[in-house]
Amino acid sequence: MAELSLSLAVVLSILASIAFAAAAVLQHEAVTQQTRRDRPTGLLSHRFLAELVRRPRWWFGFGLSGLGAVLNLAALSGAPVAVVQPMTVLSMPLAVLMGRARSRTSPPGGTGVWGPVLAAMAGVAGVVVLAARHTASHPPNESALAITAAVVAVVIAALVVAAHHGPGWLRSLSWTVAAATAYGLAAVVMKTIFSRLDAGVSLTSASVWAPALLLVVAYPLAAYLLQHGFVSGAPAVVVGGLTVTDPIVSVLIGAVLLGEISGLAPSVLAGMAGCAVVAVIAVLLLSRHHPDVQRVRTEQVRSEEAVADSRDERNHR
Repeated sequence: MAELSLSLAVVLSILASIAFAAAAVLQHEAVTQQTRRDRPTGLLSHRFLAELVRRPRWWFGFGLSGLGAVLNLAALSGAPVAVVQPMTVLSMPLAVLMGRARSRTSPPGGTGVWGPVLAAMAGVAGVVVLAARHTASHPPNESALAITAAVVAVVIAALVVAAHHGPGWLRSLSWTVAAATAYGLAAVVMKTIFSRLDAGVSLTSASVWAPALLLVVAYPLAAYLLQHGFVSGAPAVVVGGLTVTDPIVSVLIGAVLLGEISGLAPSVLAGMAGCAVVAVIAVLLLSRHHPDVQRVRTEQVRSEEAVADSRDERNHR
């Protein structure tokens, strides 16, 4: 299997980021319209999903998401996971600008949005620069892949629990991080398949088609979890959580399974870890201080106050 050049892989990653950003904005609009009619309180029901998939805007966003996934997978054939996945952070500022353009409002100003967005981009850019200079991939064995998939499943389950029982600002982020974790695993599995094909392994070999079964589960699961994030969060928050968590998870799994950062100097590892911490903190700030999140929080407070006032009035009668 012929590999793409590193430069072409980077270009494909940028195009994937554009597609992911547009998909997030369109799907969020479709989900928001649906929640005005049917506000879910837990896992999305079959009825909610059935109504959602009747909206052309959701399908357009879904198609763009699929296009982004194809471009992303193509990029993985020419570059390590630690280089390709962090590039998707470009989706974050693009989603902010696209969302404001479609709503015909000016981009949000102040440090509440652009500060975290730029900080997250800088953090992930640092990971990309260090990874591009120091990483290489090596195919993992089957047992290590199975153990990693089991650990990821436990992490996703814990995040779903947090999404159900955590505070309001954490719910959307938990759903999004759960989806990003599944996407991160899928990216590493895909890179594993590419690595084995490059090594001359046949498509009919179990070491190729067996990992592909994980993709059949991971991608639909990630898409389902992401819809929950759209229900309870702003596009910038969802895209921010997705584009920061996905590469971090991918890099971590790639480090364990593919040996992409084996033998790195402690200073390089420390630099990558520091950049990742900056990006994670930035997304946490974005999830708490984005104007749309604050607006929803204010509306919830007002609604609770109205209910309390109504209850007090009935008690006084």
